[in-house]
Amino acid sequence: MQSRTTNALRNSRPNRIGRRLFLARLAAVGGATASVPGLDFIFAAEPLPNSGSSPTTPAARNRGKVQKVGNEIKEYKDPKTGARVRRLTGDGSNNVHPYFTSWAFVGDSADHTIFVSNRTGAYQWHLLDIPAARLVQLTDGEKISANMACVARSGRLFYFDGPSLRSIKTDTLEDRELYRVPPGFKPALPTCTADGRYVAFAYCQETALSTETGRIYSSMHERYYQHPHSVVMRIDTESGEAVAGWGEAAWISHVLIHPTQPNLILFCHEGGGTCVKQRMWIVNLDDKQMRQAVPLYPQRPGESCVHEYFTQQGDVGFQYSLDRGKAREEYNAFIRPDGTWIRQYLFPGPRPGHIQSNSGNTLLVGDRAHLSPDDKEGGQYIGLMTHINGRVQIRRLAWHGTSWRTQASHGHPSFSPDDRWVIYNSDAEKSDNVYMAEVPSI
Repeated sequence: MQSRTTNALRNSRPNRIGRRLFLARLAAVGGATASVPGLDFIFAAEPLPNSGSSPTTPAARNRGKVQKVGNEIKEYKDPKTGARVRRLTGDGSNNVHPYFTSWAFVGDSADHTIFVSNRTGAYQWHLLDIPAARLVQLTDGEKISANMACVARSGRLFYFDGPSLRSIKTDTLEDRELYRVPPGFKPALPTCTADGRYVAFAYCQETALSTETGRIYSSMHERYYQHPHSVVMRIDTESGEAVAGWGEAAWISHVLIHPTQPNLILFCHEGGGTCVKQRMWIVNLDDKQMRQAVPLYPQRPGESCVHEYFTQQGDVGFQYSLDRGKAREEYNAFIRPDGTWIRQYLFPGPRPGHIQSNSGNTLLVGDRAHLSPDDKEGGQYIGLMTHINGRVQIRRLAWHGTSWRTQASHGHPSFSPDDRWVIYNSDAEKSDNVYMAEVPSI
């Protein structure tokens, strides 16, 4: 598999728009608006008019075009929390920022964000210059879906277009295939190291399902009990080398590569807390003899784990629940990749759906903010969390009001590189939209 992948990478022609051709076709420079080196090229084109309805032009014709979206960006004061909030999208299409385990921004500030949108009639990845309200379409894929991408802050987007893992440079639009999943298997969401050198993911055997109803998670248990074959892969984005790191007859997903040690890959056994006995596993690709994946935080009866992620320091954050008879305790927890336990923190009520840490791991964000066990409104807020004396302290940052009906509508919040903003999703305005809330504003 490695040789086929390397040859495909060597022989494929990069799908890109040359700098001169791009500028000649779009003309009219009119001044650069981007503050990140290299992005001035992308945003130098004459933009299309403000969006009012979804274009009917085929998506491929829109790749590289710049669009004014000033009428979509709306800033307001959250009436419930007082926070400063920006709605970044709002043309009636569905727009989703990257999964909470990935960066959502390019550069070191919160000025340039990446999200997927079906405003062209099919999902494509876009880059938004927020201060200038300019949006550029990055891709023209045929089978792009929300969450199936990850971002390196240096300006590279890694995304799946069907079975094809692709890399695009946001400053030049150079787009190339890195790897192709073998027939009969489907990829799960990708993850990359902090420098973008390595990408990891799992591919899983495609199977027919009888319990799919269209409701989220409806077929999860059936898929778990089918024990589909899965393989954890790591791709070198420079050489094209593909390494199969682990595989077994189990549904593997939620793969995470260590931000600075690409030999360490974390993954989970998927299927829901009622089925999965041990969720988190870690494999060291430096092991050359009889490599084995080992449990990370071995679970005991009554415990369930969920929504693991790597902090920027390289520790693993996750949430776990402990059933004590009819009562349930829920925690934030942290552990090192070698299994060294750090600490757990008890929530005052139900846990958030998803959590992520700021750059120093001193502040966390989640897409629920229950202040007590009987707090019925907490599921409608983005919450900020600190940890004091073994307990989670929660503040409500912003009201998101999402329905939670689909993965795309989940808040999946994460911090901007400067820790000043939290980006999140919501379908409170009927379609999926991307929002930002300013952390210091409350």
